[in-house]
Amino acid sequence: MKFDFIGCGSLNWDMFFEVEDLSEIQFEDLKILPGREAVLERSQFLKFLKFLEKEGIFLFECGGGSGANTIYALSLWGFNNAFLGATGKDEFGKKIIEELENVNLNTDFIIKKGETSLAIILLDKRKDRFIAVSPGNNEEFLQEIRINLSQFESIFHFSSFASRSGQEFQRRILSHLKLKISFDPGEVYANLGKEFLFFWLKNTEILFITDYELEKIGLSLEELLRLGINKIFLKKGKEGAEFYSKEKNLKISAYKVEKIVDNTGAGDYFNAGVLAGIKLGFSEEDMLKLGIYSAGISLRDFGRKGCLTKREFQKYVDLLK
Repeated sequence: MKFDFIGCGSLNWDMFFEVEDLSEIQFEDLKILPGREAVLERSQFLKFLKFLEKEGIFLFECGGGSGANTIYALSLWGFNNAFLGATGKDEFGKKIIEELENVNLNTDFIIKKGETSLAIILLDKRKDRFIAVSPGNNEEFLQEIRINLSQFESIFHFSSFASRSGQEFQRRILSHLKLKISFDPGEVYANLGKEFLFFWLKNTEILFITDYELEKIGLSLEELLRLGINKIFLKKGKEGAEFYSKEKNLKISAYKVEKIVDNTGAGDYFNAGVLAGIKLGFSEEDMLKLGIYSAGISLRDFGRKGCLTKREFQKYVDLLK
């Protein structure tokens, strides 16, 4: 079975809220810091949701999850993809599956049981962002996925699972994969440290990472390259992005946009642009350009609404060729 890309990671339903200033929000013992993420038990998450329904402004909702956003974008642009993951057998899960199937993403390897993972994306007037995630128990059923990995000729792109059952599922998949992966550890995995991540990193060919995550992991770029990673894409937000390999280093400035509505998922769409560039045989410089353009344009709207359309993607690809 041939897919261009197969994603593996959490599948969330994202709910967007706006407040005046993140620093002024006080809720229990939750540390609400710009650019950070927190994992909450479902009971605390639902309390936080009710709190925001009173204290904040509801903006939008859609499917989410880092790897899911990346594979969604690649599917929207016309690539043939599948996803390994789990949604709940609830209304949120149905919405997630419907959204993925609307861009012709294969959902045959997504388990539909239990409760869906939920996420709150909290924005303020300065467009600073805080994310609270509540894993559903749906990821406990991931072990029921039956898949013959040897039948796939694809680029596998992994992102984080917040639950231990999700993490164990990924370890099992990695132990049977004969191919190295594309990997974005995100803040969730980076916070677990280099000892936790070593198994993932030694099986990685393409790494997407931020300065903050690099610091949390405690490994230098040189050490990562020595582990056998061939391509490292360092995401630097407003400063653009950098590429590192044993042979070369590159840096591209951020794409300038007139207005920023929401930066949620921008890093995921950067990943999608780079992976599309790899699949299309682009140079590392053009991979970076496509990634930065995809990320920059996504700032125009909330969540997946900001994603490059297929026509916009093809137009920019034609410019790079």
